[in-house]
Amino acid sequence: MDPETERFREELARRQALLDEFLAQLDALDRELAIAAEQYNAAVERLNATKQRVSVAQEDLVNAEQAYELQNELLGKRATSIYKLGSFAAIELVLEAKSLSDFLSRLKFMNTLGMADAEVAKSLLAQKELVEETASRLENAEHEAEALEFELRARQIEIMLRIQDRQQMMAEAQGDLLELLDSEAARRQREESALLRQILSGASQAGIVIETGSPIETALAYHGVPYLWGGESPAGFDCSGLVLYVFRQHGVNLPHYSGSQFLLGQKIAPAALQPGDVVFFGSPIYHVGIYMGADYFIHAPRTGDFVKISRLSARRDYAGARRYNWIPRIDPPQGVGDTGPLASVGRW
Repeated sequence: MDPETERFREELARRQALLDEFLAQLDALDRELAIAAEQYNAAVERLNATKQRVSVAQEDLVNAEQAYELQNELLGKRATSIYKLGSFAAIELVLEAKSLSDFLSRLKFMNTLGMADAEVAKSLLAQKELVEETASRLENAEHEAEALEFELRARQIEIMLRIQDRQQMMAEAQGDLLELLDSEAARRQREESALLRQILSGASQAGIVIETGSPIETALAYHGVPYLWGGESPAGFDCSGLVLYVFRQHGVNLPHYSGSQFLLGQKIAPAALQPGDVVFFGSPIYHVGIYMGADYFIHAPRTGDFVKISRLSARRDYAGARRYNWIPRIDPPQGVGDTGPLASVGRW
């Protein structure tokens, strides 16, 4: 081997090692960002649930206070009536009896009035305790909501710092490394574009069959939409936002958090995966996508990326799959405009 060829191979190996090291660092940062983003989604979910409890507790408090006032008013009227008539009125009522049976009936009537007063007093105490309990529950829920809002702001700061770290890492990368990244990104995009054209033409050698009105067909309508943390619309998706948006069009309401999505639906073994099943990644769960068949799934991977197709076997953090009871979509996919399959994308 001549020296020139040897130097070329050594330089090629050096550049490939540099690219591999950089991509490994980038992947580690992206994983941290994905975890933080899904933790943010979890905090949003808990905050919304807490705010709902606050709303219910506020309504319960109003109802309990109204019931308490009503019972209090009733007892007050009875007390006023007794004060005005006096105890002699009750004695006279009994002594005016015309017969023994009449006398017993009047005694029974007086006893019933006493029991009614006792029941009103008992109910009044119960209503007072209910008001106090509801007020305490409302106060606790409001404190919890305030704590969750603080956590939410902290998650937002963490995510923004991770995004800044990523942007700085890309900005500080050497020129030759950026050229390698561009070349690698272009190669992957060509491969995916070719696969997507095959799928859409119905001539996929990969064995993927797209059924009309299926979640796969719906998800493919958003191919090329940019990743956006917290996004759940065609303006931008994160991983769980894409799954939420797609399956909502198929009659399935999901939370915007992959960890909660993983707890729903039917558990599916790897060997039983079917197109339309939802696949999850990480421990704890921090990523999710929709299985297409033939070892491919569609997902919104990470910041700087877009909704795309990837190989399931390329992931080493597969955690499981779920099958939701979806119905075929009848109307066209929602929010589809200029974005969609083969849309232009940026680097990584």
